[in-house]
Order: sequence, then structure tokens, then C-alpha cells
Amino acid sequence: MVDRTKSVPRAERRSGGGTIINALVAIIFFGGLAMGIWWIFKQVGTAGQQYTTAMVNTSHKASALKCQTNLRSIYQSIQMYALSNEEFPASQERLIEYCGYSRLFRCDEPNTAPYVYIPDQRPDMPPSNVLVYEPEPVHEGRSGVLFLGGQIAMLTPEELKLALEATRAHVR
Repeated sequence: MVDRTKSVPRAERRSGGGTIINALVAIIFFGGLAMGIWWIFKQVGTAGQQYTTAMVNTSHKASALKCQTNLRSIYQSIQMYALSNEEFPASQERLIEYCGYSRLFRCDEPNTAPYVYIPDQRPDMPPSNVLVYEPEPVHEGRSGVLFLGGQIAMLTPEELKLALEATRAHVR
């Protein structure tokens, strides 16, 4: 027979309430831990996306700067040619032959057409005449343009069309 006068140990007297509280605490703890890990991955993903976007933008700006540098080099070559020959090169082929470096006449962006030189111009023509231009708008919707006066600009297709029309009117 069991002696009921003896006290039952405290651990045995406990009902199932402690187990439920422990389970709830574990769920809250691990849920919070999972939310923290998810937040870290989300922030890392956002930072990675921002880094990638910044790198792409930097690449486009570097490409546009390289294009402008090419146009500046072409202008210097045309000026040297004009000093030596008292006229501008008669054709794009002659200009490329004089420069000796055909990659100078192409943008670094993939699958782009070479620059276009407009011959039959003279130094006494309007400095706003287009001398060399990029036929495709590959720099954020703009084309590199070298004017007769030595200025370099990045023009939208509409602006380039107007500048080419004005140049052709002066060259005729």
C-alpha cells in the first residue's frame, strides 16, 4: 500500500503546463532567429544588387569616357593631318590609314558600328559641323559626336539627326 502521508517530489507534481511554456519559448526563440537570418540574407541580397547596379553604371560611364577619348584622339590626328597636308583627309579610309589604329574608330561597347567621318570639310566651316560621329546611341541612348571646332558631345538620336542635317547643308 502507498503511504499518502509522504510528500510527492515537486517534479512529479508538476502538470504539463511547463512543457507548453517551454515549447512556446522555443518557437518564439527559433522564429526570431529565423527572422534575423532572413533579414541578414535580404540585406546582403540588396547590397549585392546595389553593387551590381553601381558596377554596370560605372562600366557604362567608363565606356562613354573611352569613346570621348577616342574622338579626342581622332580630332588631334585630323588636325595633324591638316597641318601636314593643308586639308582634311579625303575619306574615312585615308584617315584610318593616317592614324594607323583602326580600333580607335570603334566604341568599346559590344556589337557597335565604327565611327563615321564626314569628309569634304574645311577649317573655315562652322565649328558646329559634325566631323565624326557614332552612328548608334550606345551610351545610355546617346551617341558620341566630334564637332569641327573640337567639341565632343553625347547627343540623343534626335539631336544627332538635326546636327547631321545642318552639317550636310554646309558641306554641299
